[in-house]
Amino acid sequence: MDKETGAYKTIGEVSKEISVPAHILRFWENKFDRLKVIKRKNSHRYYNKEDILFLIFIKKLINEDGLTIQGVQRHLKKNKKITEFSSTKEKDYLYILNEIKNDINNIINNK
Repeated sequence: MDKETGAYKTIGEVSKEISVPAHILRFWENKFDRLKVIKRKNSHRYYNKEDILFLIFIKKLINEDGLTIQGVQRHLKKNKKITEFSSTKEKDYLYILNEIKNDINNIINNK
């Protein structure tokens, strides 16, 4: 059974969803203060949808735009208003579109 759209996800679920290894996600947590991952007593990490969208944005800046970690940090600092999503509705649409993309990829890979 899949989780609801707004549910928190584990690092393993996020890693699989956005195709970034868990160790990279943990590294990014140390480099980007905006990531406010919830850690339980058992040290398991849980991400909300805003965290996941931010991780997707970081991945795009690194993989598609060719920025380094420092380059991403400078970009975020310089373009603070540009990198923030304008509305909750827009965030929800982006998150849903990403989930649809992942569902399609899962269907294709399971054939």
